[in-house]
Amino acid sequence: MPTEVDTSNLSAECAVAQEPYYKHLHETCRQTQDIPLPHSRGILLIRRCECACHLRGRRSA
Repeated sequence: MPTEVDTSNLSAECAVAQEPYYKHLHETCRQTQDIPLPHSRGILLIRRCECACHLRGRRSA
């Protein structure tokens, strides 16, 4: 039986890329950084994708 993967913190592209034959969709993900809500403090409009392929090699600033 296939194991379930939590895709709630992934972009649409990376969530679909968890399926066989769709692995190439990781390359089209554009959610590589947090986008804040304009004129707000700490509220995110779009959260970056938390896929492991995006976390590799990235350091917190």
